[in-house]
Amino acid sequence: MATSTLNPQPVPNPPTSSYVPFQSQPSIIEEVAANQQHLRERLAGALFRPPPNIPAEALPSVPLIDIGPSFDGTLESRKAVAAKIREACLTTGFFQISNHGISPEAMAGVLKQAERYFHELTLEQKEAMHVKLSPLFRGYEPHDFSYVNPDDEGAAQETKECFNWGYEDAFDPTGGDGKYREIDGSVAAGKYAGNVWPTEEQLPGFYDAIKLYYGQVMTCSRHLFRLFALSLGLEEDYFDELITHPGGIARLLYYKSNPTPENAQEKSEEQLEQEAKLGLGAHTDYECFTLLLNSANPGLEILFPPSPLTNNKPIWRPCPVRPGTLTVNVADFLMRWTNGLYKSTIHRVVSKPGGGERYSVPYFFSINYDSEVLPLPERCVGKSNYRPMKAGEYVLERLRATAVLNKENK
Repeated sequence: MATSTLNPQPVPNPPTSSYVPFQSQPSIIEEVAANQQHLRERLAGALFRPPPNIPAEALPSVPLIDIGPSFDGTLESRKAVAAKIREACLTTGFFQISNHGISPEAMAGVLKQAERYFHELTLEQKEAMHVKLSPLFRGYEPHDFSYVNPDDEGAAQETKECFNWGYEDAFDPTGGDGKYREIDGSVAAGKYAGNVWPTEEQLPGFYDAIKLYYGQVMTCSRHLFRLFALSLGLEEDYFDELITHPGGIARLLYYKSNPTPENAQEKSEEQLEQEAKLGLGAHTDYECFTLLLNSANPGLEILFPPSPLTNNKPIWRPCPVRPGTLTVNVADFLMRWTNGLYKSTIHRVVSKPGGGERYSVPYFFSINYDSEVLPLPERCVGKSNYRPMKAGEYVLERLRATAVLNKENK
């Protein structure tokens, strides 16, 4: 997945940006090609540690936003929280939220299921759920099946293992409206729609724990979308009719530990960094925004924008580990929908020497896949540089375009 290179048209008090707009509405293939080139350029100049005499604490980090006040029933409180979200989205596109309404039981339960899935199931049982058997990319994904950044293929193999699933009416606290469609417009048929699951005999309680967390994180996401609307100067119910059966792919992710080498004391910090293992390559996400829950071990790194403190070069910085919080980041779809105003930022996962096992649960929230996506009001984001299309069509075309470009580059 790659970042966008587009710049918003003039809006009131627009943020500064280095992005260059297309002269006309690009095709998805043109978008993906430009995105990948921008990714290469940013990675080529990126710093891995602060410049000399610049303390790490002087550099920007991921802000923590208490969204608890947005549940108190007053519009003023919701607007105050929305203003903090806007500031984060205009800069790095990353923030963390506390008091989000997801129960400790649900969070601990889904992380426990990640541990159980990757350690208690046999390889044969997981292979029976392999994503290559699913037209919707659902099920088990071994570490060597894909590269989130195509440039990594044949170079730095990712160590992550995944289990993927999507929306089900049974997971939706509203009960669902019975109109859910997949990214290709197909009707999700059957009890579990397009998902595949281990049996109750294989992992007792697994499905119920997933259902509990998914339902709560979906409720949180719908609430966040109302705050996003306010942050853009829209009515807070602007997106409501577009998230009645939202796209919501989720994953369990497992990153193996990277033991400390025996001669670690003889090596410099730079040498140890070179022995870090790539858990998940540098990328941005596809959908509107992502809510990430992770275990206590660090690993997520964010490519912060250039600044005078970093000699005008982007810099990799670790995402803070704040127990009980969720990490939220803008994804490519929301970036293009806001005409480049909100930033979809490059990130990755690395396992440094001495790092333990890491589990995480990203939830990629989208509007209804069958919804026609029209430009947002010009007063909020300027005149759109992007062509209208359905949400599912965008994701599907991104996948297809990436496949085409991979073949062309070989």
